[in-house]
Amino acid sequence: MRKLYLFAILITAAAVNLCNAKEPYHLELYGDSQKTGGTRFSTPVTEFRVASRPEKINFGLLFTSENLFKKLPIEFKYGNLSFAGSLSKLNSPELSNGTSPFSSSSLSASCVTANLPGYSSFSKAESAFMQMKLNHLARLPFLLTMNMAVNPETSSPLFSTLLSKKFFSNQLSLSASFTSGSFIYEDKNSSSWFLDSPYYAEDEGFCSLLQISSDYRKKKSRNGIHSAFMAAFYESPFGPYTVIYRSDLKFNIHRTEFFLSAFLNEYEDTLTSSGKELDPCTQFKAGFISKKPFLTGSQKLLFIKYGINAFTRINLTKEEHPLRINTGIQLSSDLTAISFSVSADSKILSPSPDTPPQSLEKDSFTFQIKNSWNLKKITPAFSTTLEAGHYKFSTSLSFPPDKKNYKISSNCAFSFSTEDGEIADRKISASLNCRFNYKMLTIIGKLSATIE
Repeated sequence: MRKLYLFAILITAAAVNLCNAKEPYHLELYGDSQKTGGTRFSTPVTEFRVASRPEKINFGLLFTSENLFKKLPIEFKYGNLSFAGSLSKLNSPELSNGTSPFSSSSLSASCVTANLPGYSSFSKAESAFMQMKLNHLARLPFLLTMNMAVNPETSSPLFSTLLSKKFFSNQLSLSASFTSGSFIYEDKNSSSWFLDSPYYAEDEGFCSLLQISSDYRKKKSRNGIHSAFMAAFYESPFGPYTVIYRSDLKFNIHRTEFFLSAFLNEYEDTLTSSGKELDPCTQFKAGFISKKPFLTGSQKLLFIKYGINAFTRINLTKEEHPLRINTGIQLSSDLTAISFSVSADSKILSPSPDTPPQSLEKDSFTFQIKNSWNLKKITPAFSTTLEAGHYKFSTSLSFPPDKKNYKISSNCAFSFSTEDGEIADRKISASLNCRFNYKMLTIIGKLSATIE
């Protein structure tokens, strides 16, 4: 009985603290020209979202005990959830071959994460997610996070665990995570006599992912080193397990970042947790990004940023191997930012899969220019992209408010493609976004239109 009284006192004290908070609850209303209506209601311990469109609806519910019992933070989510984190790497473990020379995507150990649905997302099925952090409840020598997800894509619950520990006055951090579950893949059949991959029936396969990462940074300098390793195991419908590997390495020296990534898949019958078929190949990506400040004649501070990276994919069973090189330069200040980037796509050709590459064939070039301005009453921006007969121009306009209770922004994009010297496709899209805040109420409106 005494324990029951103590528990009631704790609950009452937590409720009083929540009621005394500056914003014990918040209501958000949303509407757009696509006939979408939505509502989000949040408190310090719960959040509820719902959105509807003709013949479509989504919802999401969140409960967290972090503000009630900090020693045992438990998080529960239910609804049309979208999953990321380690599950994204398990679904698509290959390297990114994007066109931006100003960013580097490096691997970091993580567990499965879940997000409540947005107002325009109606493609996710109903799922459940639960997460618990045990580092505050027990005196563990490391931080421990465990979670579980249940969704229609898996035949059994999906589990993931994250361990992390910091050393040398938080200069060195080590992390390791493990994710596993049984996933359902649909059958593959075709009437063709010549199949790139053999037929398999609908079934389920066990998939798991191991990630290890380390990060070291000096306190009084920008120097540091980051390394990561990943191994994914997939149960193949054609036989034993297949394994893929990935490794990332990144150095930070002053204001320059060097990075290198490698990927290896030796098996022809690799089927990921999302049902994606992977061809046997090795992939490499390397480059650097540097950012340096300098003063102009009027003693204004400017930053110049430049970078270059290269991506290649060596197919182990094919004669063609794609190669992409990205480079660009960016100049930014308090008033404006402008960037110019170029991407070149080529093919490395081999007489046969067993012989080394012997020639290089140019494919296409992509040019992109971006510019934005930070003025007192208005913030204009535009971007232009030109790629092999396709031209796209987009512009945006926002009005920074003097107060934080409203925000208005607009966007307009125009694109067209050419074929045999004539314009083949045209597309114009425009949108207007408005956001108003008043104490515990937020109202969001969006108007959009597309002309083709």
